[in-house]
Amino acid sequence: MHEDPNGGHTHGLTRRGFLHCSACTAAATLPLARAGAAMAGGIEKLREFPYGAVRLTGGPLKDQFDRLHAHYLALDDDRLLKGFRQHVGLPAPGPDMGGWYDPGGFVPALTFGQYVSGLARIGATTGDAACHAKVRRLVAGFGEMLARTKDPYAGPSSRTMWPAYVMDKYVIGLIDAYQLSAVEQAKALLGPTIDKCLPYISPVSRDRVGKKDPPYDETYVLPENLFTVAEITGDPRYHDLAVRYLLDREWFDPLAAGKDVLPGKHAYSHTVALSSGGQAYLSLGDAKYRQALINAWQFMEQQRFASGGWGPEEQFVTPHQGQLGASLTNSAAHFETPCGAYADLKLARYLVRLTGDPRYADGLERTLYNTMLAVRLPDSDGDYPYYSSYGPRAEKEFYFKKWPCCSGTLVQGVADYVKNIYFHDDQAVWVNLYTPSTLDWARSGGRVLLEQSTSYPATDNGALIVHEAGGAAFTINLRVPAWAEGASVSVNGAPVAAAGSGYVAVHRRWSAGDRIEWRMSQPLRTLAIDDRNPNRVAVMRGAVMYVGLDPWEELYATPVALPGGLKPVSGQHDVYAMPVAGKDLVFVPYFTVQQQRYNTYFLKA
Repeated sequence: MHEDPNGGHTHGLTRRGFLHCSACTAAATLPLARAGAAMAGGIEKLREFPYGAVRLTGGPLKDQFDRLHAHYLALDDDRLLKGFRQHVGLPAPGPDMGGWYDPGGFVPALTFGQYVSGLARIGATTGDAACHAKVRRLVAGFGEMLARTKDPYAGPSSRTMWPAYVMDKYVIGLIDAYQLSAVEQAKALLGPTIDKCLPYISPVSRDRVGKKDPPYDETYVLPENLFTVAEITGDPRYHDLAVRYLLDREWFDPLAAGKDVLPGKHAYSHTVALSSGGQAYLSLGDAKYRQALINAWQFMEQQRFASGGWGPEEQFVTPHQGQLGASLTNSAAHFETPCGAYADLKLARYLVRLTGDPRYADGLERTLYNTMLAVRLPDSDGDYPYYSSYGPRAEKEFYFKKWPCCSGTLVQGVADYVKNIYFHDDQAVWVNLYTPSTLDWARSGGRVLLEQSTSYPATDNGALIVHEAGGAAFTINLRVPAWAEGASVSVNGAPVAAAGSGYVAVHRRWSAGDRIEWRMSQPLRTLAIDDRNPNRVAVMRGAVMYVGLDPWEELYATPVALPGGLKPVSGQHDVYAMPVAGKDLVFVPYFTVQQQRYNTYFLKA
């Protein structure tokens, strides 16, 4: 590991080719781009990099990624397959899973496919053969069950209450097992799995309204993966099925027309259904779906807590009525976190791809740091995070039942961290997150290898080093967030204009050893809970939400001089403190909290 003068580190890559030359060819700069993607063209302005092209090399994202890599890899195969084996009378060794997962549980084996999916994604990113081997074993066990029954569900409530939900998880597990772990059996199982599930599923898409009102099933989440199944198998039946299950009348049509239909709807499931709209736009070319996503994001901005989360008690609220503020004291279930974050990050990525607009990358960053990254780490026996609480004297608690739905989206969402960092078109790369990482871009003009070194968000600066430059000129676009209070960019020591927000585009014929250095000032500021409670605020530094540790009972009603009263703690880049009512109150990034009590919102003096 090599020290970096910007405060970051490099991991495993040499800098011997670095050109220490202040007189290097000046970088040609393009105008700052709000849309950022005009050169990409086509239906998709920007494209994601495949798993394996991007690797995390340090920082808080990698720390969580590595911990969960080990955690999910250690899940016992026999336990995961036990319900399926019992279902068809096969030997079923190993202890019961317990909680929601068991045959008699709330939704048996509901997360099986997500565990397969997440392990395949982690294996494809890291090259870990153990992940791929586990995926192969789990698919084989599932296939053994499927061959012996017309009923593919491990327990009664999976087939009666959530059959579409569970089928969707089976399908994504098989898709990723085939595409990322090269398990040919997974491709062969796609058709039989869907065909055996369909008799238990509503033949038409049905809306789910709220948290408690039936129907509970979520047929409208199916299209995204069904479009992919049609591509993999070449069978148009699955394309037609995807179109059938799009929730047009209740969701996409009114959203596209500019009508806010969010209030009262089940928050997570309708957000993840927007990913089906994104895939519908890519598959059908109907601009209605693109517009629906854009409008939905705008309506969701009125619904968000400072963390980027939404949906107290799993329902979208009616804006401008103070309902978010009221929820701080009448609920501890403010955001269904791994599930909601997975849906929100996917939506943001679709919007980045379809529009190139940096506002969605700004939103992606806020949600990632304050929700998915901020959840409490699971234990070894099925205890997982579910809700985030933003009320007074809150704690990060496990869900009261083992193996909940959020245990599946947690591994998928963290496995997808690498998908959020860089995007590209044929001529340029977009740097959308600042975190230690490498990018291996198989560009048509020649291989490009970039390394990002930074301690962001603890510090404000970092560097991007070119290790292989390809054979032709291309553009590197650096995102300047809308909240940034000043930004600077230089190439080999030569300053590049970086005023305002959007993307700073640097175009040149790069050489190995070229170095971009950047600094994004992260101001302290406050965000109000909603427009009816303008003095109930959370503290933000850049994209990161800060919370007050070890709060006392009276603190929630005590006026606090925010953010001006906050002073940095000596020797720590990202810790602040202030005196409040004769006591010291320490503020830290929410994602660093595990089991301490905290306050998220304060009465602003």
